[in-house]
Amino acid sequence: MSEVSSLTLNNQKVEIMYEELVELNEATRRLMKAVRLMEAPGAVVKELSEKVTSLATDAEKYSYTGVTAQGSLKNDQNPVERGNQNPSDFFPYSPAVGPLNPISPPLKTQVIDGVDYKEVIATGKLDGVYVGPPELVQGGVIALLFDDIMGSVLVVNDCGAMTGTLEIKYESPTPIDKELRWVGRIEKVEGRKIFVSAELWESETRKATAKGIFVKVAMLS
Repeated sequence: MSEVSSLTLNNQKVEIMYEELVELNEATRRLMKAVRLMEAPGAVVKELSEKVTSLATDAEKYSYTGVTAQGSLKNDQNPVERGNQNPSDFFPYSPAVGPLNPISPPLKTQVIDGVDYKEVIATGKLDGVYVGPPELVQGGVIALLFDDIMGSVLVVNDCGAMTGTLEIKYESPTPIDKELRWVGRIEKVEGRKIFVSAELWESETRKATAKGIFVKVAMLS
């Protein structure tokens, strides 16, 4: 059964189906990958460009133009209040783990119990859209994913905070199209400062680590 929300369009309420939005984003990711890897005659590229432009024009008719956030389209839900859910549920528009953001890779996330705090694990592959050096993931993409996975750790532990500092150490190149695993956890809390760490693994090889200091702010509590 699809989850349903609604919008008012031309003074009429219109239902928006969550599952259909997920399908649209998955199709858009597929298109992004195909365009990124395209090698075709100019005539084919021109024809496809015209088709995509037409689709974009149709989609733009339904664009919400108000204040938005990764926790909800209209910034009307606080992710911290939904911290008992999965990160892909309380951050549905995240550019890292959100099923409703087409630039987000198709990662699966889960929450597990740690020693003192809950931890977040994300798994999946990064495809050609995210290439930097030949056959390797671009370093800034890894930083983005670290930041959001560490942010998800805060939410599942009922902490509202924003990134103060983020330190990434790249220990080994991260390959494209290989199964990867991120693990994020809280190390300690000192007043308004929350110290978070994370690791990126391919099989048994650690590819990168991250440390961050996140600062509690009133707007996220």
